[in-house]
Amino acid sequence: MSLRDKLEEILPDLLPTRAEEAIKGTELIARVRAVLGDSYSDRSLRSQFSFIALEPDSCLARVPNGQGYYLRGEAEVPSLHNVFTDEADGDAPLHKAFALAVRLYDTAGLGVFAYPPDEDSWEHPDLVAVQWPTGTTTPDGAYIIDPTAPQQPAYRSVCVAPAEDAEECRRAFFRTLACGLWAQEAELLIVGDDAEAAEELTRLAAQFGVGVRTLAANDEVLTELPRADEIFRAPAADARAMLADLQQPALAHPRYRSQPLQTEEYMPATAAARQWAEGCIARGRIEPWEHRVAVN
Repeated sequence: MSLRDKLEEILPDLLPTRAEEAIKGTELIARVRAVLGDSYSDRSLRSQFSFIALEPDSCLARVPNGQGYYLRGEAEVPSLHNVFTDEADGDAPLHKAFALAVRLYDTAGLGVFAYPPDEDSWEHPDLVAVQWPTGTTTPDGAYIIDPTAPQQPAYRSVCVAPAEDAEECRRAFFRTLACGLWAQEAELLIVGDDAEAAEELTRLAAQFGVGVRTLAANDEVLTELPRADEIFRAPAADARAMLADLQQPALAHPRYRSQPLQTEEYMPATAAARQWAEGCIARGRIEPWEHRVAVN
């Protein structure tokens, strides 16, 4: 049984039922260790807590604008919108890493559709980066599509994963492969620095055609960065400067597929990203916020 499965099984019995009685991560780790022992590091447990707390159907809720965890009620549903607003726990490393991932692609001129982060989802990627048809940008920042250009966008399926160890990087690679077969390109964005995994990821990328990029942003670096909502709203020039200090040369570039698998048959959950992109193209005008991100 994976750590994730174990936590989902034991957490309901360890968490307080009211937000006012929320316990901090340190205490929750102590309670988990009393059941599971010392097989897992504090970092691994905290990472799992962050991922689980963002899932709408999980038992783990996090106190908004504060610290602490408690048992989620049926009416409480987290929203990815909170990652990019003042209401979010914008200091969480997961939120900052996710905001950096969005800005990495949108400052390159791609549209970004973001799914609620789910470490274990093999039904959709974390981000879909869209290459728009040929067009021009107006003074107000809107992107006007050339009506004479081919109207089909190109999709890059992107999974974002922390570089905890070689095993987690390997798992993230194959998740990226599985989640990206529907798109023209698939790419894994590793946040952190695991030199041990780099050589293996490069070999796997050459074999399967998955791109691999890295951001040198471990938890210590992420702690020093601005809040997630500030990263997301930063002007493009500021975001590029921030990323320039973190981005490392790509380990491998994605292999373009002119004929990916049929999305509807293979991965229905990606329909939301395609409908968003096709709707933008149908209007012929991609507004500035749409050029950046849409949140499911």
